[in-house]
Amino acid sequence: MKTCLYEVGELTFALHLPEEEAWDSRLQNYRPFSVRQADDLLFQLSVLPAREMLPDTAADKLMTTFEEESQQFRLFRTAADEVKIEMTLSNRPKAISYLVMADRYASGKLYIRGGIEFRDYVVNNAVMILYAFAGAFHHRLLQHASVIKRKDKGYLFLGKSGTGKSTHSRLWLRHVGQCELLNDDNPVIGLNAEGIPTVYGTPWSGKTPCYKNEAARIGGFVQLWQAPENKIAELSVVQAYAALLPTVSSMKWDRRMADAMNETLNALITKVPVFSLNCLPDEAAAELSFHALTGE
Repeated sequence: MKTCLYEVGELTFALHLPEEEAWDSRLQNYRPFSVRQADDLLFQLSVLPAREMLPDTAADKLMTTFEEESQQFRLFRTAADEVKIEMTLSNRPKAISYLVMADRYASGKLYIRGGIEFRDYVVNNAVMILYAFAGAFHHRLLQHASVIKRKDKGYLFLGKSGTGKSTHSRLWLRHVGQCELLNDDNPVIGLNAEGIPTVYGTPWSGKTPCYKNEAARIGGFVQLWQAPENKIAELSVVQAYAALLPTVSSMKWDRRMADAMNETLNALITKVPVFSLNCLPDEAAAELSFHALTGE
């Protein structure tokens, strides 16, 4: 197996990959995060060769099932207290994968049946899942958001798919000076070693290839809503928690993970403003959120 080390959000993890596959050309989004050594690992993921037998689920306890776009998931708990995630795609009925996680998400094994494109997709998803689950215990949360970096601060735009997060970021890039896109889909948020609210670039950025190994102090969050006019309001602490909770990835039925996630969210919302923005996809909306977030 070939071992690759990556650091995301100041936490390092290891991928153990089959030597017979050409991974260097297939994991280019991870290159900016590559490191040569690490003292501690957040988790280790072993991607097993395609010839490996798939794990059996007959004796496992089915915990839940859910769908996300074209993906179908089934979550099991094994007799050995492992968490097993089965994933299939609606457009590839013969392809299937199993991610088996143990040691409180510190280790994982990935079994895949499918072509190269499916294998790459599954590896990326498995790394994201392990990072989200293990990172929650280290004040790191994987969030669904688009992030603009300006003057060493990060501003995060939240909302359901199709709300216009990426569009609002592009409006900032076009109409607000000194801006750059830090991540367009899955940044990591949390508290750094000094307890400062921080957003980190990641190897996961949705359809926009924006893989920056950079960080910024969080300047604020904006929950977006499509509306016929532009209007912004700062949320109370309770409202802010309700706005952020659905945007972070975790297994909320895992009590320890949920408690760790809640601790980080509560720390963030007491230190960082959260706004709700009813908006049109126009320059005025970008100017409104910019002035509210920065006071400029």
